[in-house]
Amino acid sequence: MAQGRTSRRARSRISRAAYLVILAFGALAMFIPFAWSLSTSLKPLSEALAYPPQWIPRVFDWANYVKIWKLVPLARWFGNSAIAAFGVTVANLVLDSMAGYALARLDFRGKRLLFLGVLAMLMVPFQSVMLPVYIILKDLGLLDNYYGLILPLAVQAVGVFLMRQAFLNLPEELEDAAAMDGAGRFRMFWQLSLPLVIPSLLTLGLISFMLSWNNFLLPLLVANQPNLWTVPLGVVMFQQEYFVNWPYLMAAAVMTTIPVAVVFLAFQKWFVKGIATTGIR
Repeated sequence: MAQGRTSRRARSRISRAAYLVILAFGALAMFIPFAWSLSTSLKPLSEALAYPPQWIPRVFDWANYVKIWKLVPLARWFGNSAIAAFGVTVANLVLDSMAGYALARLDFRGKRLLFLGVLAMLMVPFQSVMLPVYIILKDLGLLDNYYGLILPLAVQAVGVFLMRQAFLNLPEELEDAAAMDGAGRFRMFWQLSLPLVIPSLLTLGLISFMLSWNNFLLPLLVANQPNLWTVPLGVVMFQQEYFVNWPYLMAAAVMTTIPVAVVFLAFQKWFVKGIATTGIR
């Protein structure tokens, strides 16, 4: 018996070590592109085009980060991305949580069919609905303004599904007790259920912010004027104009990823907790 337990412990340690090695290689594979971008952004142009390429620059040219601000209206692009991401995040937190609560707690005709529609939307890529979205935004006069960058993403199927799962994990006895005390449905949602799913709300906010900040196709449809370009769209347009100068391009790309990385690292603990408490694996 003792020998069998020892053997199982040894196998468990070996499998755990194998998992850690696989995760380490996966993390390294995802970090390599960012490391290469950072290295290129600190090189002079001649060194960036040299062959064979070198990971560590011989001369660290920090001026690339200063020059990029003078070449393009990067501050304007950052401001547009921040406005769009903040608007989408707030709209998702409000509307997705309300829709998720309704699907989790309310009984109404067509509820199951509506939830199946939400699940179906998870499998529909934005590329397949680009043309209808563009026509609707054009007919409503929402092109070349911030409303066009926010309203198409105000409600997202992934957010509705995430919040529905979070509310389903709450015991119904809490709301039954609140109903006996005379609480209405909105009060149950706002004062009882919503504070209990704060980790899921933070997870939803983080996902919404990242999706909006990194979104390229919607700004490409909506923003015809350069003063409304977001950072991803502006970087692509900058690449078309300065496609030879890779250090400038990589400097812009690195600065584009910094806000998302900072937000993710700040809420990483809540993100993991929110995913765990919703039952999504």
